[in-house]
Amino acid sequence: MITPITLFSYMVDFLLKRKRLFISVVVILLVVVGISTLCRGGIGPPPRRTDLTVFMRAAEAIRDGENIYRVVNARGWYYVYAPLLAILLTPFAALPLLLNTTFWYALSVAALCGSVGLSVRMAKDQPAGTRAAVMAGIFCLPAIIESMTRGQVGVMVLFLAVAILYLYLRGKYVWAGILLAFSIVLKVSPLAFLAVFFLAKREWKVCAAAALGGIFFLFVYPSFAIGAERNWFLLTEWRSSLTHAVSGGSENRLWSQLATPIAWDNQTLYAVITRWFYPTESALEAHGNAWVKTLVGVIAVMALSGLAFVCRRRRSEISERRIMLEYSLFPALMLLVSPVSEIHHYTVLFMIFFAAFLYLEELSQRPLFRQTLAWCCFMAALTQILGYIEPIALKGFPMLGALALWCVSLALVARVK
Repeated sequence: MITPITLFSYMVDFLLKRKRLFISVVVILLVVVGISTLCRGGIGPPPRRTDLTVFMRAAEAIRDGENIYRVVNARGWYYVYAPLLAILLTPFAALPLLLNTTFWYALSVAALCGSVGLSVRMAKDQPAGTRAAVMAGIFCLPAIIESMTRGQVGVMVLFLAVAILYLYLRGKYVWAGILLAFSIVLKVSPLAFLAVFFLAKREWKVCAAAALGGIFFLFVYPSFAIGAERNWFLLTEWRSSLTHAVSGGSENRLWSQLATPIAWDNQTLYAVITRWFYPTESALEAHGNAWVKTLVGVIAVMALSGLAFVCRRRRSEISERRIMLEYSLFPALMLLVSPVSEIHHYTVLFMIFFAAFLYLEELSQRPLFRQTLAWCCFMAALTQILGYIEPIALKGFPMLGALALWCVSLALVARVK
């Protein structure tokens, strides 16, 4: 039976057999996206339309002794990450924005290439791994392109997630734990649930290294860079601002920028269910959605607990292919149950797509599983594209597509080695 996945596979094979054509397509795409990024972030008229301006404004605040959670960029956006990112960017605060935008885009391109390259190296069958990685990249292209053009960290987060798994599979447990700690401190969602993955696997070296790394990246290095007292103050401000953002309602300064579930591009279970029942800000204010928060919280705990239980078998007892699929489900789950996840955060779905495509090579003896998984991959990719049509996004189709793929992948994990 010819399916969209089969057609995509034929197309990718056609390109991979013609390396010059493939490289030309990739280069043209990156150049076009790069021009768009530079126009948004450094060439076009102000205010600049990238999140990099938020990061750089926070870096300037670090340099000037200001509160990074109170300053705003030209568009009135606030910085919402831990102090570490702003501290790391401080040496670039004096550079022109166009130059910083170029550096950031180049880093995103390197992260994308690194994600694909490391994924291929993890696959035992290199041709199958290459095909799966390229297809996964195509299926995540909307999220990848938006993350890059907006000056976001989504592609870097994807690379960090892939690199952690690569180090783990190569037996570099301490380095995997340190990189996990760095990734979570840099941007909590969607990689924080990976700590539960390593706890479920009883990988104590990874867990210990991650705990010590967390202390270093949260407290030791920032205290050395800006002073312990100021770092502690900023950490408390960070915690307070995020807590109030998700509980303080429309009066909070981060509500419209970050936390409102009414925004069409907020594609989490919490936001979508809220919009189903309260489609406007006035309806939400009139009725409240505490029950939605409670429901999603219960679902999150149950789903994470069930996932950890299913993934409890040690690394030596299962195939590396299954480990890849197990691992990919943790950040995807955090995307779905977090208060805020926009489509450009969906870059980490690359890992589910990659692992699923590797499984499709081996599921010929289970045609029902194979067809279901293939169609879920296709629908998850299609709903990402359709998610840029506001009426469709308001109904939560991107989230529903990702949720269906997650559920089928979990069922596959529970049934195969």
